[in-house]
This record gives sequence, C-alpha cells and structure tokens, in this order.
Amino acid sequence: MSNKEIASQFNELACLMELHDENQFKIKSYTNAYLNIKKLDQDLLTLSLEELQTIPGIGKSVAEKIVEIKQQGLIHQLSQMRSKTPPGIVQMISIRGLGPKKIKQIWKELEIETPGELLYACEENRLIELKGFGPKIQNDVKESILFFQSRQDSFLLSTLWTPAEQLLQELRQLNPDVQIEFTSALRTYSPVVETIELICNSHSISLPDSIQLLTSEPNQILGKLHDQFPVSIKLCSTQDFIYQWILTTGGSSVDSIKHSSYKTEHEAFEASGQLFVPAECRHLESSQPIIETELITGQDIKGVIHAHSVYSDGLYNLRDMAKECIRLNYQYLVITDHSKSAFYANGLKEDRLLDQWNEIEILNKEFAPFKIFKSIESDILSDGSLDYPTEILARFDLVIASIHSNLKMNKEKAMERMLNAVRNPYTTMLGHPTGRLLLSRKGYELDHELLISECARYAVDIEINANPLRLDLDWTWIPLCQQHNVKLSINPDAHNLKGIQDIQWGVRTARRGGLLSKNCVNSLSLSDFESYVNVKKARLKNH
Repeated sequence: MSNKEIASQFNELACLMELHDENQFKIKSYTNAYLNIKKLDQDLLTLSLEELQTIPGIGKSVAEKIVEIKQQGLIHQLSQMRSKTPPGIVQMISIRGLGPKKIKQIWKELEIETPGELLYACEENRLIELKGFGPKIQNDVKESILFFQSRQDSFLLSTLWTPAEQLLQELRQLNPDVQIEFTSALRTYSPVVETIELICNSHSISLPDSIQLLTSEPNQILGKLHDQFPVSIKLCSTQDFIYQWILTTGGSSVDSIKHSSYKTEHEAFEASGQLFVPAECRHLESSQPIIETELITGQDIKGVIHAHSVYSDGLYNLRDMAKECIRLNYQYLVITDHSKSAFYANGLKEDRLLDQWNEIEILNKEFAPFKIFKSIESDILSDGSLDYPTEILARFDLVIASIHSNLKMNKEKAMERMLNAVRNPYTTMLGHPTGRLLLSRKGYELDHELLISECARYAVDIEINANPLRLDLDWTWIPLCQQHNVKLSINPDAHNLKGIQDIQWGVRTARRGGLLSKNCVNSLSLSDFESYVNVKKARLKNH
C-alpha cells in the first residue's frame, strides 16, 4: 500500500468524523496527517511504531493507526465510521468539489444518500434551494458527479503496474512451460487502466492464491487480484498466440493482420505488408513510420527538469535533491520551486530567491560536473502574465510557466492565459498544460492545435508532466508537437526524492505518443543542455 493510499484513509476518516459532528481537534489532526503523509517518500509500512513517531507530523495516535493499516489493511475507527454512514455518502467523499460540509447539507437537508440521487437532484434544480448553493455550484457538482461516474472501476497505470508485474511473475513461476504476457491497456501504457489483461499460449494454467477466480471458460479466465483489481487472462494455442496477442493489444494496424500462425510479431507485420509498429504506439494515427530504436527510453533521460525543494513545498533540501539525482546517474537538476504568487506552496519572494541562488552556486562547486540550474515554476496569473518583474525573470536559467489558480475557466479564458504566457519572452516551457488530474479533475479545455502552433512560433517547449496523476500533456498531442518541431520535456514535478522516479511514467506515456529521443529536451547531455539554455537566453537579448 502506498503512502497516498494510507493518507486517503486519514482523509476519509476526517471527512466522516466531520459528517457525524465528532471531535474537531481529532478531525484537524487526521486532516493534517493526510496532508503530511501523502508527501512522504519513506515506506511507512516498513517502520515500527517508535520509528513512525519520529517523523514530523506523525504523533502517537496517527502512528498507531498506521500500524493498524499495516496489520489489518484498514484503520479500525474508519471501519466503524463507514458502518454508520450510508455507502453512497461515503462515495461522495471521492467526488471532487464536495467537501464534508456540502455533503452534510445534501444528506441532512435533502435526504440524498447516493451520487445517483444527487445527480437527479441537480437535474431538478433542487441544490439551489440550499444555503450557500446556487446555479453555478449546482452545475459544478453535476459535472463532478458525471466525471466521477465515468471513472468508476478505473485505475492509474502506476497503481496497477506493480501488482500486475508481481502477478505476471507468479504466473510464470507456476507455469514455467507457458508463455504469458501483458496485453491491451497495460501493454500499451494507457494512463488509465480498467483490467489487468494477460494472454498465454495454453488452455490450462495454474493460478496463484492471490487471484480469486470468478469464471473459467475454454478461452478466458476472469478473476480478482487481492480482491481488488480485475484480471482477465486470454487462453489460446501456441499456433494462435502471436495473432491473438496482436489482436488483444489493439490499435489501428490490427485489421490488416491476417489470421495465421506466426513465430513473432515482426513476422506478422511483414506478412501483412506493414512496417513493424511497437505495441505502445499502435493506437497512433500516424502516416510516418515509427522506428522503435528512435523512441525515447528511460536511459535517454540525462537530467531532471521540474523539481521542488524546501524553498517552496518540497520535502527535501537542495543538497538532498541533487544527491538523489546523482545517485540515479542524472547529469543535471533544474530546480523549479514555486513563484511568489503561490502563497499556498510557500512561493519564493525575491529575497529568498537570492538565498537559493547562492546555495546553488556553492553546491555546483561541490558537486561538479553535476549542475543545478537556477529556475522557477512561475504561476501564470489570471491575465496570462508571469510572476516577478522582468529583471528577475531575466536572471533564471529556465522558466516553466504553469497555471495553478482559477482553474474553472471556459476555453476562451484558458486560451487567453496560455497564449499570453507563450508569447512572454521569458517563458521557456509550459508546465502541465491542461491542469488535469486523472480520475479526479478533467482539466480546462484548450485549443491544442492553436496552442502548439504558437509554441512553435515563439520557441516555447511543452512539458509532459510525469506525475502519474497528471501525465499532461496528453499523449495524443505528441505527434502534432513533433510535426511543429515543438520540443517536449519529460518532467517528474518531484516534491520528494521518490518523486524523481516518476520520470518512468512520463517515458511510458511519451512512447505511447511516439516521442522520439531527439525531440525530448532532457535527453540532452549536460553540455548540450547548457547550449540549449544559452540559446534561450540569447533569444531574450535579441527580443
């Protein structure tokens, strides 16, 4: 269980306690625990009660509940709170924009107990009867419910990947003479996955104890892994395996593959008169051939761009972040703490910027040839301008421009802000362009074609935010970026040491979109990246 999953139990507990008018002090304590734990990168379930209590923000009561999670999988008090709360009310906690105060009003005053009832109430304009609600809030609630319902029974790729890999290993150990592989969404690195799908070249296999068998048919087994994740195993003959593997992987090239016995996928593509398409790229509609050896890989990434330290809302100091990058064999770190308008994230005012720059110079001498670049994640303000006066912006090595506030915009307003930022000569790169959170927040609507063409015109690069909750820019727009020669950067947006390794999810989504290594900013070596920075700065002087 991840720290974010542990944190979510404390968040749910605090929300349910508030619904039932429990002790406010304890509610605040568990809310703080949620906020602290989700940022931590230590594996909390490996720590003892005494070790847990040494972590800032985790007191004795919270530590004891983490031990309960370790032993039982669930906080006992949370189980009690759930038992006296209608299941539909518990579900509402997961609907973005519905805090416990609003849920309590809906429950107690309208006697609504399920998301479906709430959606119907929105259709009948019943929410506007409640104090503090109005037509706009009612419409926002309706949209949130629809999004919530559309994402039920779906999982982030990062959530399913580790248990799926463990399952695959178990199946191969139990069935050493059978070829078993991932297929469908997992194999093609879909950002959101509904089922762990596998395929094997046998009609009879042994299953590990971790799988609860639901149905077993001659050509398919359905089950649940750890009573949580749906599993589907396609069964076929050895002669039919390659064809069925291609078929279940899916994509635009499937229809032209003839049903026959093949030894390899390359052979199947060749027999159909096609160039081989890597599995993760098969959903691309591209007229250009995709050369597998030219696609971006994790080994191609030479530097870490977009990371936060204790100067803003990160958990680690600059030294620790740099040392972790060095340990992972990266050549440089672009530190991009939040700008001053991001008060919610301890954004840097000018005096603290100078302190950070001084520390960077000291560390660069110590860690050479590794290099830290003086950069910022600048808020795109409501009018599209960037934080800081131009004399400060001019001193950064890079500026990542991102929207963090006033996210509920129509397309026109979103484009106004983004285009103003793109046309600002100090913008190096756009960060998480749509502001989406997968399975949680849809993100604001953009005219991607116009935005990408303007990025090409003003030589602004675009981030693929590798946080598995974001994966933003979406993979579907990668081909258009490459057509316009807009460079992309695979950035972890790391707020702790472990977050640096989120680059792997960005690489996977980049490969799904067909990103070539030559078009990725942080595939540049340190010397080439320094040249890249200098070219950007020279453009400013000529502006």
